[in-house]
Amino acid sequence: MNVGSVLRRCAQQWPEQVAVIDADSGRALPIGEFTGLAFGLGASLCEQGYAFQDRVAILGDNTSDYLLWDYGLMSAGLVRVPLDPSLSLDEQAAQLRDAGARLLAYGHDHAERAQALHAAVPGVRLIPLEVDVANAPRRAEPASRPAPEAMASLNYTGGTTGVPKAVIITHGSLTSALHNIVTGRGQGPGDVMLNMRPIWPIAAIVVFAQIAAGGTVVLAGRFQPQRFLDLLQQYRAASTSLVPTHLVRLLKETRPQDADLSALRTIDVGAAAIPPDVFMAAIDAFGPRIGIIYGLTEASWSCYQSPDALRDPATRDARIRTAGRPLFGCEVRIDADDGLAAPDVEGEVWIRGAHLAAGYWGKPDLTAQTFQDGWFRSGDLGMLDDTGVLRITGRLKEVIRTGGKSVLPDEVERAVCSYPGVADAAAAGLPDPEWGERIGVLVVREAGADVDAEGLLAHCGTVLSGFKKPRVVRFAASIPKSHYGKIQRAKVRQLLMDPD
Repeated sequence: MNVGSVLRRCAQQWPEQVAVIDADSGRALPIGEFTGLAFGLGASLCEQGYAFQDRVAILGDNTSDYLLWDYGLMSAGLVRVPLDPSLSLDEQAAQLRDAGARLLAYGHDHAERAQALHAAVPGVRLIPLEVDVANAPRRAEPASRPAPEAMASLNYTGGTTGVPKAVIITHGSLTSALHNIVTGRGQGPGDVMLNMRPIWPIAAIVVFAQIAAGGTVVLAGRFQPQRFLDLLQQYRAASTSLVPTHLVRLLKETRPQDADLSALRTIDVGAAAIPPDVFMAAIDAFGPRIGIIYGLTEASWSCYQSPDALRDPATRDARIRTAGRPLFGCEVRIDADDGLAAPDVEGEVWIRGAHLAAGYWGKPDLTAQTFQDGWFRSGDLGMLDDTGVLRITGRLKEVIRTGGKSVLPDEVERAVCSYPGVADAAAAGLPDPEWGERIGVLVVREAGADVDAEGLLAHCGTVLSGFKKPRVVRFAASIPKSHYGKIQRAKVRQLLMDPD
């Protein structure tokens, strides 16, 4: 399967079913019209000389125009390169260069940044993202029929300026993930999903799955707690997707109990662990409507725990600490030091299935280390019980996940060490009830240097994106390291949490 074939089937089966609604403008596109516009956009790019598997970057927000570009590119055999709008100019430019992008489609609110990117990467052509629906060309068929192994998307993880890392998502892996989601969530024709999450990450594949199942997606811009509740009621949404930070804000700033949520069946939550007290408070406020997603960019939607698992109060406390069972097309195993782990024994989570990414763009060694014999080494620590339910217990890969975003500790450390007077540094994620994790950094001063936290944080604000800036700074005589010279993150974390 490929993206175009999925959309074509939807247009044939439900041509008049509304696929996408822009909540701000009220524009609604039936699946037949939406698909015709997407196919027409992709074909137009091919007619302009963009060739099969050329990379095209997108910088925009949560709108139907973005989706038309997104699906239009992939259906024509081009490769989408979604840029995170919150990244710095240097980070975005590094990704454009690494991908070899020929074109950047940008939303109106990002015009100034697009011009700056063009100056930094002159070979990239610019084009506005907004689609003139009244006059745009339409096609009944996609311009290409890519094989399953053809690239559909390059999704960058971590956002490092010096060494960008893009995950290769193929048409086969993307459509297999769609199958996992559609069978796992149980959405169908006529169901409405409210989306207030960014649609550039791989996590937004759930939006595509909603359309693929004949449902409707309401796109509503950035998350605002009260507006979120108002739109759930207005559109009688059956489902939505959030990150734990959103749940915390909803509980702090609104009263979900007072809203008419009788149509709502599922609030799917992913991107970070939900603290147990937040989880129980969310169930008190919304009822047992919380679904848990486990996946990574390289293996999206691998496990799912439906809200049904939370209905029994006797088992609820245990189930809120798990990530559910592997979905239909996914297999999970736990590897310990001495081989395959027994039930309830901790080890590294390995994942296998047709939904896996094909590897890392331009990084064959990393691909070989991470993808082995059809399995993906997640870097997460976890355990499976004897019924096949997965529990995530920690991470081998020390990625810090804050507010639904991933931050690599070494990029924070490089920024801190570039400040005059800093001899060494180590970053780690610290538990935070709202953001999942906040970034802490342990700093070693050079002999005689006068470095204070205020000046260091101000410096970090100039060289790092806002969500990557440390929130906790502690000074120490040395950084805990193993005899191999590797930072001992657990000890760093402990020192940051309890400096005495």
